[in-house]
Amino acid sequence: MQNETLTLNTHRLISGLIAQGVHQFVISPGSRSTPVALLIAERVQQQPALRLFVDVDERSAAFFALGMAKTQQVPVALVCTSGTAAAEYLPALAEARLLHIPLIVLTTDRPLELTNIGAPQAIDQTELYGKQVKQSQRLELQQPGTTNADFIAFQSQRSVLTAMALPRGPIQLNLPLRKPLLPDLGVTPPQIKTVTVPQATVALAPTALTELAGQLQGKRVLLIAGPEEDSAYRATLLALSQKCHWPLLADSLANLRGRGAVISNFDLLFQARTTLPAALQPDVIIRFGSTPVSAPLMTWLAQQTVPLYLVGAQRQMADYSRATTHVLAADEQLLLAELLAVMPTQDATYLANWQQYAQRLQTKLTVPTELNEVTSVQVLDRLLPATSRLFISNSMPIRDVEDFYSGQAVRELYCNRGANGIDGVVSTAAGMATLGGANYLLIGDLALFHDMNGLMMLRRYQLPLTIVVINNNGGGIFSFLPQAAATDYFEDLFGTPQALDLAQVAALYQRSYQKVTTLVEFEQALQMQVQFIEVISQRADNLQLHRRLVSCLKQELSGDD
Repeated sequence: MQNETLTLNTHRLISGLIAQGVHQFVISPGSRSTPVALLIAERVQQQPALRLFVDVDERSAAFFALGMAKTQQVPVALVCTSGTAAAEYLPALAEARLLHIPLIVLTTDRPLELTNIGAPQAIDQTELYGKQVKQSQRLELQQPGTTNADFIAFQSQRSVLTAMALPRGPIQLNLPLRKPLLPDLGVTPPQIKTVTVPQATVALAPTALTELAGQLQGKRVLLIAGPEEDSAYRATLLALSQKCHWPLLADSLANLRGRGAVISNFDLLFQARTTLPAALQPDVIIRFGSTPVSAPLMTWLAQQTVPLYLVGAQRQMADYSRATTHVLAADEQLLLAELLAVMPTQDATYLANWQQYAQRLQTKLTVPTELNEVTSVQVLDRLLPATSRLFISNSMPIRDVEDFYSGQAVRELYCNRGANGIDGVVSTAAGMATLGGANYLLIGDLALFHDMNGLMMLRRYQLPLTIVVINNNGGGIFSFLPQAAATDYFEDLFGTPQALDLAQVAALYQRSYQKVTTLVEFEQALQMQVQFIEVISQRADNLQLHRRLVSCLKQELSGDD
């Protein structure tokens, strides 16, 4: 063999990742990553359970891997060449760190003698991602010896286990490589010693559980479910809410709307009122999931003085309202199951009060008669197939979904709510679409512009994703913010119209396209499974529409104590 040490150690690295559950790889091609890329490709060809995706744009690749790891709740590996290619992963890693998504980043690098000495395509990759990863480790794949070989097999496994340990998050393995870079193909991978780590859960001590149940007995308990990071506890939370008649304010990304004691569209209530009517005021609040989309809800929470329990081993006091008084750092599913077993049925009056208000809110929502940004969400809620997946862009789309999506069918909703950015949205949704089935993306024109390269993955791998673009020619959300008053500068600095010809964008990536201007056209385009649907909107009209709706709700609820 011409390159024995590099070949066998790279196989040990790959085997370690696979042994701990990394079965999907996303590679951004380059020269320095040649041995890793080739041996991963060879392994994928030999093992049908493995999957390989190639994305030439590193920023898109990282968000694509994020989408797979996020929706499948599994670790996914990324591979890139040296230099600024590795730096392009940073935005997605920041998102993964905040939302506890396990990405395994393999950055290939120039060797030490070519670093900081003027060599091309070389930057300092040591601790490149700083605090955006849980751990950064260098592995020497070309160093001979049994000790190093064993360390590579062990460390690659430990890296995945570190990424999966609570709180989950991304890790980096930096791989400095010297030429020659071509590995030997057709070599049987060496056997490695695998590490077994049984799944463990974190439970409350029995005395703490008894005390908690006592604190909740006979109280008006308000449950809040933020965006979920783990679907395992969803059904048990719903069951506890129903048994105890505790209202459950479900974020659109909690994937609970339309069921049981769930209160949908509550953001509208908190927009219309800064305080709750006495009939809705809780004695105790329990929060699950990550930070809710609703800023008015978080503002209301900041004003509360009642006990607030923040649940979950991954939460780490992640509460910018600073309303938390108790942290229950336990496994959500286990804690909910234990409460479900010990809590008796509670009085239903408090839940009935919330349901009455929810119904009043629903009756004030305009029945769709014309196509706009609000009614687009209502149409998606009504027409998207059950069990489909909807990825939602940040900025206006997620806020409109939060307000106007009620959950008329059981679907899975996703959004990048860690860093709340609009970059990488198309690529993340494409990663979601690797699951197959019916997949949809709701996105604005600026977010689409940020990540048009992500469309290539849809074309390359024929991924099933219907894209609905709300085209208001710019940043619609800025019209709702104070800087809208700076009229002399607003369009250039904040409105930022790009005047995109979306028909040409769709044609470039070979997507079927239709521009729709009426509800009927939009519904027909969805039913005909058009791949790229453009919904035209005007920012000024959208601002006035939202203001009228909130004004109507304020008037409806103004007389309540």
